[in-house]
Amino acid sequence: MAQIGWIDFSPKDRSRVGSVLDLLTPEGMVDELGLGTIRDSISNQLFPGISTIQTKAKYFFIIPYILRDYSKLKPSERRAKKASKYLEEKEYEIMWYLAAKYNYELGTGVIGVTKRKPQKIMRRPSAIYWTGLNTYEFIDTRGLSVEDYLNQVSNVSVESLLSTIKEDEEDKGDDKDAEYEDIFRIKVPANPDWNDNLSLDLNKEEAQFFEDRINSKAKNNLISELLNNKKLWELFSKSNNFMDFAKTSILAAFSKSGFLPVNIKDILILAHDFSQLMNGAHITYNYLLQKAVFSKDYFEDKWKKWLDNIQESMLDFKNFEEDILFGLSMTTRITTMDFVKKWLKMTKNNFNNLTERNELIIKQEAIVKGSKARLKWGKVDDVREGKWMGINFFDYRFPQAKTILKDIKAALQK
Repeated sequence: MAQIGWIDFSPKDRSRVGSVLDLLTPEGMVDELGLGTIRDSISNQLFPGISTIQTKAKYFFIIPYILRDYSKLKPSERRAKKASKYLEEKEYEIMWYLAAKYNYELGTGVIGVTKRKPQKIMRRPSAIYWTGLNTYEFIDTRGLSVEDYLNQVSNVSVESLLSTIKEDEEDKGDDKDAEYEDIFRIKVPANPDWNDNLSLDLNKEEAQFFEDRINSKAKNNLISELLNNKKLWELFSKSNNFMDFAKTSILAAFSKSGFLPVNIKDILILAHDFSQLMNGAHITYNYLLQKAVFSKDYFEDKWKKWLDNIQESMLDFKNFEEDILFGLSMTTRITTMDFVKKWLKMTKNNFNNLTERNELIIKQEAIVKGSKARLKWGKVDDVREGKWMGINFFDYRFPQAKTILKDIKAALQK
């Protein structure tokens, strides 16, 4: 089995490697056809601040709590240890503690749950949750990465402390402590006992704060609507995946006036139909792989079923507008836009030229993966007979959002 290794240069380098490894997490595995930027842009519209590797809502509070504890240290202690180092040490202490508390069992939501002291992990919660912390202003990071934010804060605070506090007055720095805490720009209410018998359950005050933040910072997004629309939440919580949820909620919206705000109904239709449309491309990709490597027609029946039903299985096939997709995702490659447009055109023409279809898929994978393209350059060592490769349907961070919202709702009922 192949293994991945790296040279441990810096926290920023580790974070970059971790971002690459995130591609191996459930929302798709590797993005073989370069559609990830569009998928992620839609995900940001539906569930801003949520990522595919978030596990529990509690981590949104643990990171600010650690930083606030650091701000309460004596000035001499702060000078002796940078905020970044303090955060790292505390995150690992908490990881080892929670792993033991939850019996090292997978599925409990503990990040690094299998690790025992002194084992560490590639990406700590601070990196995993940082964008979300800024999105909902648990911490006002001004858009900086966690490394740049902590470095900036440390530089400003140390200069301030060194210029105003004498060595023999270190224990009298209450005003400077308050100033330092302001520099962190932490918005989460203080909870001095947060680390006593710590678990991953939110308390009611935390849940109320999180609910307020979602309703204020994501007011017109699906994630906020789910907190306030009981009927929609029922459909969401009972659905096994995004596609089922989108279909049932849109059917309910059409049958019941006012069930969904127009903007949310529109984005649900767009997300569902884009996933349904591009599923045909992923089916073709897998069909071509199996044909090339094993000379077998695996997934051909799946393709025929998709083609026979695509217009009915999309929620609004006639009005699907690819340009709206590109408007949401300004960083999408021109080649990927061209690919989506051609795929849609072929779909409308019922794929009357399968050679053209195949060439389009082969070309797109080659553009996205370069010399590693399986179809173009025969890089097929990892292809297994009858086994699906890559993405199927897009889930748009659906399971992670469900977990976060369930955590909030459960705590609100306490």
